[in-house]
Amino acid sequence: MGSSSQPQLGSFRRITSGGRFIPEIDGARLLAILLVLNHHIFLQVAEPRGVSWPSLLMLPDYGTRGVFLFFTISGFILGLPFARNALLESPERSRRVFSYRAYLLRRLTRLEPPYAVILVLRLVLLLAVMHEGLKGLLPHFAASLFYLHNLIFASMSPVSPPTWSLEVEVQFYLLAPFFASVFRIRSAAWRRAFLVGVTLGVSTLAQTHDLGSPRLALSLAGNLQYFVAGLLLCDIYVTRPLERISPYAWDLAAVATLVPLLWDDSPWTLRLFPFGAVLVYTAVLQGHFVRRFFALPLVSIGGGMCYSVYLTHGTVLTMIDMAFSHFSLGTLPLLAQRTLVIGVSLAAVFLVGALVFALLERPCMDPRWPARLLDRLHSLRQRQPTLEHPKGGD
Repeated sequence: MGSSSQPQLGSFRRITSGGRFIPEIDGARLLAILLVLNHHIFLQVAEPRGVSWPSLLMLPDYGTRGVFLFFTISGFILGLPFARNALLESPERSRRVFSYRAYLLRRLTRLEPPYAVILVLRLVLLLAVMHEGLKGLLPHFAASLFYLHNLIFASMSPVSPPTWSLEVEVQFYLLAPFFASVFRIRSAAWRRAFLVGVTLGVSTLAQTHDLGSPRLALSLAGNLQYFVAGLLLCDIYVTRPLERISPYAWDLAAVATLVPLLWDDSPWTLRLFPFGAVLVYTAVLQGHFVRRFFALPLVSIGGGMCYSVYLTHGTVLTMIDMAFSHFSLGTLPLLAQRTLVIGVSLAAVFLVGALVFALLERPCMDPRWPARLLDRLHSLRQRQPTLEHPKGGD
């Protein structure tokens, strides 16, 4: 049974440009997306339908904390090639030449097509179903398409509110090679001290001082601590200074850290959140039971398609809320209400996300897809039949 299902699951696994796949990190993405989904299911479906939420799921700022976990993973993933190249001894290292143009092209061809398609579909939905006005939405759509909405309007986009975080991610993508130059510091102690200091300093400023403007809060400057924490995780993962710690100790550390990380709302927890994320992810990479859980194919594949789920979940939840408006959920027992809302919402969100992932996102993960598309168009053009001139006379 396992061997027969493996190819099916493998067809939904992400394609990495470097060929190095870390299933545990993809599994960790599932935790982050579930926090976001929990929050949005409550706001978009449960609360409008009068369904109270279980107290266990009423986490403080749980949607935003899921986004912060995503930011840390992005810092790790984007910084990992630079960390490996700078910190690992390799005979090929001196021959590697970094191309910023190729780096940006890879980010563009990988992320932009799914984003643009979903954004257009969101606009059509708002115009055709929600009867919004094109004149009012068009400036927001244009700004969102070029990841500039946060900076121009200092607010989340009415076309697709969750994409505020994608704009922050793009800002980090542009600057990641600059931030990753920290790995050129040869002294491990000084390098880690610098990363810890920047993370703690930015996090402290963000928690103790009013950022002054939503424009700043919705930018990389207001969230830099989480990405730098991801670079610190890179350092730990590549150089492995903590590998002598028992994997079972990491399991305990993950549980002990994750509980306050998600449920505690004290200022110190928020200030130290980036370090808590690093500790949890280190446990995910070095623990025993925790690592095995997040490396499970179903968990890692579910987390691996989180970009498609994130792009589409708002639209799916809107449609589910519209469907539930035709039913009297209040006539059902409370447990049945919650089960129905959570079950239907999660099933629909991941089903649509899986379809978008398989049909749109995953093909764009192949770095050669633009060249292949051009070759295919060229071959089709050559195959077009040409009109033959009649033989003989007039």
